[in-house]
Amino acid sequence: MQRRPTWTAGWLTTVTVVCVIASATTLAAQDFTVRMQDEDGKISTHYVSRHAVRNVSSTPVETDVIYRLDQGKMITLNHQQKTYTETTLAEARQHMEKRTSEMDPQEQEMMRRLGMAGAAASITKIGAGETIAGYATEKYSAKTPLSQGKIWVAPALEIPPGYYDLVTSFVAREVAGLGQLFKEMQGKQVKGFALKWVTTSSLPMMKGVTVTQVATSVETGSIPASTFEPPAGYQKVRAQGS
Repeated sequence: MQRRPTWTAGWLTTVTVVCVIASATTLAAQDFTVRMQDEDGKISTHYVSRHAVRNVSSTPVETDVIYRLDQGKMITLNHQQKTYTETTLAEARQHMEKRTSEMDPQEQEMMRRLGMAGAAASITKIGAGETIAGYATEKYSAKTPLSQGKIWVAPALEIPPGYYDLVTSFVAREVAGLGQLFKEMQGKQVKGFALKWVTTSSLPMMKGVTVTQVATSVETGSIPASTFEPPAGYQKVRAQGS
């Protein structure tokens, strides 16, 4: 079995974890918590409420990301340093515009070659998927210039409105064609939480490296408001690049 280097985990998680909960526009019917496991046994947890979403990463660097839909901002927690940053939607857009304007022609060309700018992506419904953690799923194939894979989405687990627009503003929207992929998902009304995904990298230095995550449990019920706030005692610091 081909093993992925530990440094690849963060990149592949960025490409795929957002896909887990990036494509619904209907009102969330209930709060729910999903725990997922990768092929190495690492667990990631996703808390979804009507006004906020929190992703607890399973990558080697322990960092949680909270998307406050009601406040239009992202909170990043660093548990090792007991600090957190806050970035508003406007700040994220300004940062992206600044990064783009500072690139010279050679950098822009390199970004295009790596599929990190102007990238095309596609998503295609395959049909009914397997039942995962007690939920029926629909199976899709997804492809970007830097990755390809399959996603199993549970329509019964609805995502709060506004999540799609918010999260794509904080993630580099053109990285690996994610922006185009999300547009495809939204346009084709792919709704729900992905309970399983398999993603294979096409990057030259990671070609053939595959990451898999499958839901091990889904719990419904109210999530405490404190879940979506920085823990007591954590110090606020400036976001990098702000």
